[in-house]
Amino acid sequence: MTDETRHAFEHPQARAAATAPALRDRILLQDHVIEVEIGAFRSERGATQRLAFDIVAELTPSPPAGDDVDRILSYDRLTEAVADSLAVERLDLLETLAERIAERILAEPQAERVFVRIRKLDRGPGALGVEIMRAGPSTRPASRAPRPVVALVSA
Repeated sequence: MTDETRHAFEHPQARAAATAPALRDRILLQDHVIEVEIGAFRSERGATQRLAFDIVAELTPSPPAGDDVDRILSYDRLTEAVADSLAVERLDLLETLAERIAERILAEPQAERVFVRIRKLDRGPGALGVEIMRAGPSTRPASRAPRPVVALVSA
């Protein structure tokens, strides 16, 4: 098994560490289970099922916060991102929910990259789910658009 394949099935925390371009601080939420009504199939409508959330947020380097909770990305922000994304409307797809959670976390100034894994625990054999990784604007590759060159030519 290649490293890439092995990392694909590891916990988001291990994947974050293996794919980080540099050393990064991380905050995580692991095995956060909530009962929710979600799903596109008729059998999923009108019934709740357990979802397990694993979230790893990589943080931008910053000066030490001391012991001041107001200067860090709090764990509460991760659980709030889940709760607020679920409160908006009933969703059919885990993919949509994962995107909304990632977007909410990346809106935090300290968040640089986020891994969101959501698993349906009651749907089939084992856990079925989705995992996404999204990066904030500061970590996206620069645009390859041509840049004009200005030259001063004296006459």
